[in-house]
Amino acid sequence: MMSEGLIYTKEQYVEKNIAYFREQSKARAYLLGVEMEHFLINRDTLRSYRYDEPGGQKEIMESLRDSGWNIIVIEDGNILGLEKEGSTVTLEPGGQIEFSLKPLKTVGEIDEAYRTIASEIKAILRPEQALVSLGYHPRTKISELSLLPKKRYAMMFDYFREHGRFCHNMMKGTASTQVSIDYLNEEDFIKKFRVANFISPVMANLFDSTPIFEGEKYSGRNCRTAIWEETDIKRSKLIPGSLDSRFDFEAYARFLLKIPPILLLSNGVVHYTKNQPLEELLGAYPLTVSDLEHIQTMVFPDVRLKKYLEIRMADALPYPYNLSVVALIKALFYDTGNLDELYELSLNYDDAWVRRQNIQLTKRVEALDPDFIKITDRIMEMALESLDSNERWPLEMLKTLREKENSMSFYLSRLYDQDQAEFVKNIEVLEDNHEN
Repeated sequence: MMSEGLIYTKEQYVEKNIAYFREQSKARAYLLGVEMEHFLINRDTLRSYRYDEPGGQKEIMESLRDSGWNIIVIEDGNILGLEKEGSTVTLEPGGQIEFSLKPLKTVGEIDEAYRTIASEIKAILRPEQALVSLGYHPRTKISELSLLPKKRYAMMFDYFREHGRFCHNMMKGTASTQVSIDYLNEEDFIKKFRVANFISPVMANLFDSTPIFEGEKYSGRNCRTAIWEETDIKRSKLIPGSLDSRFDFEAYARFLLKIPPILLLSNGVVHYTKNQPLEELLGAYPLTVSDLEHIQTMVFPDVRLKKYLEIRMADALPYPYNLSVVALIKALFYDTGNLDELYELSLNYDDAWVRRQNIQLTKRVEALDPDFIKITDRIMEMALESLDSNERWPLEMLKTLREKENSMSFYLSRLYDQDQAEFVKNIEVLEDNHEN
């Protein structure tokens, strides 16, 4: 039976969130939660699929259900989310297929879990279909991508019409790799949150995998950064004060108060709240713990606090390069020496420095800040040194590719020009075309 929600004042809301975050920050086993998004395309035309057309996402979700996956999200008979053995397959607004793997410890375990789900989905695809992984849809434009049949997505789509020119591109056209890490207590959160924000532009640059934007070759670099810079910026990218002050649980809760949640859950009912910030809504809607958790999901900064700490700057990368995101984050945040070194280094930088790097990243021709390059090199060096051979190999592959091609994005752009079939082969899930 669902518990009844409570009415909170602003200060009670802050205190409730602080208590919630503290409750979640028990000492854990240094697990990694991984979410990887994919596009379903026709391998010859590169076009997208509508949810309900033959071979579309609906057919795939129903096939997975019939093979033993359990329904966790369904609206009007449309299956939108499934679960099996602790992992989930869900659908994003533009039909992106997201794998959310159960929390695991090693890169090898994550590799195996990812391959298991990907193999199951590939087995039910039609011969002309491909499940692919890159940062933006390879052909279909936003205006041609139908919105998934989910009421909450329709509310968000409407809200985003007036909150940044790339909001709808973000919703329907992008795909990402996100990794969640544990925080052991508030001090550990403070350290990891600061470090993650400090290196956020470095990670965006390392994992740039967007050669195409709106059906055309992208003329700049780091398209994901450019899109998020013009996606309701008050809820996106860098939270003000992340490096300018000691950003703790209370600071994060007060950040949430200032942001319109777009839609609010209250005792199981969805309310479209549009532009009203949360602090103006609290007195009108009783909230359960589940409702409070939903509010936490309606902001989209590069580093997001929930039951765990989400690190969200990386594009979706072709397998097995997607595992390099996991390897890097494990090496930097679960190696105490690496975390301490980056934290001490971050004390020399502020919010303004991070913002400057993000803007610089979006320009193909301008040279990057020498300091930025030095930090990037040190990050790669410390990660490779701290991982054993069973875990560093995806990062070594990425390092080699970047030395030859500059970035995954530039590499895929070259393939796109030369041979479309080879391009698709290199972005198709589990098509391991690279030396390990």
